[in-house]
Amino acid sequence: MSIQPAYPGGPAEPYLVSIGNIHATAHHIVTPAGTWPIADINVATTDQTQTYTKTATWAIVLAIVLVWFFLLSLLFLLVRETRIQGYIAVSVTTRWGQSYVEQVPVASGPARAEVFGRTTYLQSLIGQERGRLGR
Repeated sequence: MSIQPAYPGGPAEPYLVSIGNIHATAHHIVTPAGTWPIADINVATTDQTQTYTKTATWAIVLAIVLVWFFLLSLLFLLVRETRIQGYIAVSVTTRWGQSYVEQVPVASGPARAEVFGRTTYLQSLIGQERGRLGR
């Protein structure tokens, strides 16, 4: 069994970056909606995450247990936990009007930064290819 080329007629290239179901080589982008030359696309992100804070459960328990012994234990109620949840929408649009949108789930700050970092790298690949082709 042989590996099929990423783009008909072109050589099989390794994926340099993947964002969900969006994969990019040096010259093409591969999505479930199709394969396009990387110089002919635009990539945009929409942050749909929510950040919320709440009092930590362990702090509530400690405040209730220790309030009978030490009144300053109520300061435990000032402890807050920050949580991030939601999606980052990564949209790929071709100059011919075709598009594909990938909803990437995000559950933490570092995961959110990683999706934006991968998107930035993909945009730099697009810029390099456009520069190589003189567009």
